Amino acid sequence: MLETLTNLIVRAMDVLLGSLLRLPSDVQLFTIALGSALILALVRLWTTDQDLLRRCRHDKARLKTLLREAKKRGDREAMKRHRATSGAVALKQLRQEARPLLASLLPLVLLATWSFERLAFHPLKAGEPFEFAARFPLSAIGEIAHLVPTPGLRTHNGWIQEISAATRHGAGVWQLTADGRREPYPLRLRIDESSLTHPVRVAAPTYEEPLQRHSGSEIVTEVRLRPIQLFGVVPGIAPLHFPPWLVAYLMLVIPATWAFKKALRIV
Repeated sequence: MLETLTNLIVRAMDVLLGSLLRLPSDVQLFTIALGSALILALVRLWTTDQDLLRRCRHDKARLKTLLREAKKRGDREAMKRHRATSGAVALKQLRQEARPLLASLLPLVLLATWSFERLAFHPLKAGEPFEFAARFPLSAIGEIAHLVPTPGLRTHNGWIQEISAATRHGAGVWQLTADGRREPYPLRLRIDESSLTHPVRVAAPTYEEPLQRHSGSEIVTEVRLRPIQLFGVVPGIAPLHFPPWLVAYLMLVIPATWAFKKALRIV
């Protein structure tokens, strides 16, 4: 169900944003980040009472000053009164904050879903070397894995590999290049009597899911694509499972949102 919904969202967003995929990756990241920042700023402008928020900000600053003066005098009653008033002002602000959060949730979810599926990796170019890896269960050690030859697809280390205990987790890696074509290449992997297919796109603006688990099989296959990195250097954050594109997005969207709010005088 979730996969079906994700695919539906991605196809719909491709209509709106698909042309971005033909631009350089840095331009894609800047465009998505600036677009997100503008959405956040405008939604806040349209869904909040800006006059009320400005008055709340002014009142809190004044109450902070009064509280400081009351502390110097040792006036506990005044301190209690100022704190209660400040809490009431903060509650008014909190009620206003919920509106832009709810209003921006849907567009940001749509944008994030599309970005996770479209901006994580560089699509393969025609003739670009890439690796196709398969991780087998340990019970398959000693078996022969066979990648079926396909017109337009070339291997640089052979079509057949023996699954050896010397390879990590019983993995096989095929080094490949392919000509560009409209349809995805079906990478057909056979071992013993079982067969599975991993599609890969070449010379297309999009890519198939790089890591795939196959129903009814313990074999996991992966087409190793280059991750998109801002300026080619911004890394991901592995402990948080943040891919490089997401780190770059956050680096851009946070200051951009602040800049739009300042430019439009949004509280």
